[in-house]
Order: sequence, then structure tokens, then C-alpha cells
Amino acid sequence: MISGGSWTRTETDELGSRKLPGDALYGINTLRAAENFPVSGMQIEALQPLIHAMALTKKAAAMANHRLGKLSARKAEVIGRVCDELMAGQHATQFIVDVFQGGGGTSSHMNMNEVIANRGLELMGHVCGQYEHLHPVRDVNRSQSTTDVHATALRIALMQAAPHLEAAVRDLADAFAAKGQEFAGILKLARTHLQDAVPMTLGEEFTAFASALRQEGARIWPASQALAGLNLGGTMVGSGLTAQPEFADAVIAELQRLTELPLSRAEDLVSAAWSTADLVQFSGMLRGVALTMSKIASDLRLLSCGPRGGLGEILLPAVQHGSPVVEGKMNPVIPEMINQVAIHVAGADASVGMAAQAGQLQRNPFEPLIAHCLLTGIGMITNAARILARRCVDGIRPDPSACAAHLSDPHTLIAGLTTMVGPEIAAAIASSVAAGMALDEAMRHYGLGPFTSVTDNT
Repeated sequence: MISGGSWTRTETDELGSRKLPGDALYGINTLRAAENFPVSGMQIEALQPLIHAMALTKKAAAMANHRLGKLSARKAEVIGRVCDELMAGQHATQFIVDVFQGGGGTSSHMNMNEVIANRGLELMGHVCGQYEHLHPVRDVNRSQSTTDVHATALRIALMQAAPHLEAAVRDLADAFAAKGQEFAGILKLARTHLQDAVPMTLGEEFTAFASALRQEGARIWPASQALAGLNLGGTMVGSGLTAQPEFADAVIAELQRLTELPLSRAEDLVSAAWSTADLVQFSGMLRGVALTMSKIASDLRLLSCGPRGGLGEILLPAVQHGSPVVEGKMNPVIPEMINQVAIHVAGADASVGMAAQAGQLQRNPFEPLIAHCLLTGIGMITNAARILARRCVDGIRPDPSACAAHLSDPHTLIAGLTTMVGPEIAAAIASSVAAGMALDEAMRHYGLGPFTSVTDNT
């Protein structure tokens, strides 16, 4: 029941009646959810990829329902127009439900249904809340359920975000590879267990960073493709209740056309209604990427530490002052940010695993937490990789004198070279270096050539 007014309107459900702002695109279900879950202060509008993907899903559903004769051409067209507006970023402030919510995403889903219905009513020349002309459940949500819409939208959002992550990781690897070539001729001391080991080149060290990142990047595409099986059309528990038998194939075909993703119908819709195994695997991939980036960031911090009282083998670009007290102090703030992102993503991965196993029977009610963890994580890693490449790696400079100084100690050289050339030649090389000869010159003098093949077998 609706009563109009210039500033407020009243909507009624099974729990009673509530007043809403007259021009609010959300409705009574969304209002109740906003009142129930004032938890984090982060509303679902912050998960823009999820909003975009839910709008895509709703548009595809409207088109499929029209094709199957279950929705008029006018209603399907209006729903599609509103979804296009949402995908363009409009009406974001109308998504007011907290990301932490009970109900397995029902609150987010109803927020979407009500926004589409009320904005559609405006486009049809009616006022918000006149649902007899366009209903959020009977029209916008026809043949659907939160179980299949939220799960479908989450997977599409991740699949659409994955190429951006892959590109960012690839660009970061390229940045390290370029430095590897630039530093190819700079000899330095390798370390294992934080103890002096053997000589290597700074170029080898940076090239290895690039290789590790490329290995992580290669895992992104397969992990995203594992999300392609959708339960859309299975409705509440996978049985397809309230949906036509043809709806699942019709709506997925529409989504394939709209997204150009290799989407398919899940083999078992009942299993797909509750299983989050593919999301757990995707989360593990994100964790792996983040931890590899963090390991490299920690190495950059260590290699640049000091610089006068530490290793100081590389110089990170100065991006901001490090202390109001110590003049000229520059902290490794970009690598430190990478470490924090990785810690966050690792914690989120643990949350995803706990949420996945906590679901019971035919539904996992903790999908909103999984969505928050994964979408926030993939966005943070993508941004962090780009920042690390452009604001740190590109500007790294070597300090060859510091690298050479760490190799000049006779004990270090003898320990590093003995297993390769024997104790006598190792001692001779060390003596030559101690007398002032450059290490690479001493190596050539004893017929050993470039020092690029030395490895530590410990």
C-alpha cells in the first residue's frame, strides 16, 4: 500500500508500514536491511563491480523473460535501461545496505530489485513505490532468487576483474625484467638464511623477481575460468522453482552475449546453489599473488635498508619524507604498502575458507562476506601492483660501490668460491681483490669469465 507525498512515501510489507523519502529509489526491504546491519560503515555501493554484475544479470533476466513470454516488451525495455544506468555508475548512493549482512545477499539483491523498479517507474512516468506498474519481485526478479543472482553476479564480477589483475601483474613483472637487464653487470653478494652465501649479479636477482611474478600471473586466467559455471535459473535451492525450464539456458545465453565471457550452466544446479569451492580456489590464487608480491617488497626493503648503516645495495625512489625529525630520511613506503595489502588478502583468504565451510545444507548464508573479501582483495592487489611498478620499481637505482664492498671481504669470497674453483684459486682471487683489483677483473685474470653461473647448493 502506497500513500504519496512530496517528501515521503509509505510502503507496507508483512512486518508493517514504513515511511521513506519520496524520491528514494530503494524500498522498504532495503530500509529494514539498512537498519538491521549498521555494522562496518561500508555500503555495497563500494563493491561497484558487484553492482555492475548484478545489473548485467538483471538485464539478461529481463530479456530472457521477455523472449519466453513472461515479461512485456515495455517492462523488459525499461528494466534494461535502468540496468544500463547502473552499469554506468549512476544511482550509486541508493545502495545503502552494509556489506556485512545476514541472509546470504538477500538484502543486496532486494536493494537492486527495488532500485531498478523505482527508477523504472520514474522512466514510465509514475512515482516511486507504485509497484502495480513495475514490481521489484514479480517483474524485476521474475524467475530468479538471491541464491542464483548473487552467486552469478559475484562470479561475473571476478571474471571481469581478472584480466585487469593479470595485466597489472604482467606489467610489474616487465618492470622488474627491465631492471634485471639494466643491472646485469653488477656483481653483488647473495645471501641465504640472511647469511653471506655466494656472488651473483643484481640483474639475476631482479630477473628472478620478474619470473616469480610471471608464474603467479599465469595462474590468474585458469582460476577465473573456473568460475564460468553459473547456477542462474536454479533459483532458491537449484530445483528451478518459479522459473520456466527454458529460463536457465535463455538467461545464460543473454549473459554470454552481454559479457562476451565463456559462461555456461553449472552441471548440477543443486550443488551449485551451495558450493563455493571455485571461489575458495580463486581466493587462494589471490593469496598467492599477494604473498609473492609481499616477499619481493620485503626484499626491496632489505636491499635498500640503511643506506649507510645497512645493505644499501639499491636506492628506492624518494616519494615522500620519512620523518619530521630526521632530515632527508626516506622510508620504503611503497613496499610497506605492498606488505600490508598482502597481510589483508591473506587474512581475507582465511575468512573465505571459514565462510565456505560454514554454509549448511542447500545455501551458504555467508556469501556477502566472500564477495567483500574477494572483490576488495582483487581490486587492492591490482592497484598495488600498478603502484609498485610505476612509483617504485621504475625508479630503483643500484649502488654498485655498496654491492662491491660486500664482496670485498676475503672470507666472503673464499667461502663463496671454494666449492667452484677450489680453495687455492679462491684464496688467490680474494687476495687480488683485497689488494685493490676489481672482482670481475680478478675473475677474468684466473680464467673464470663472467660470474653469472654461480649458484648456492645449500
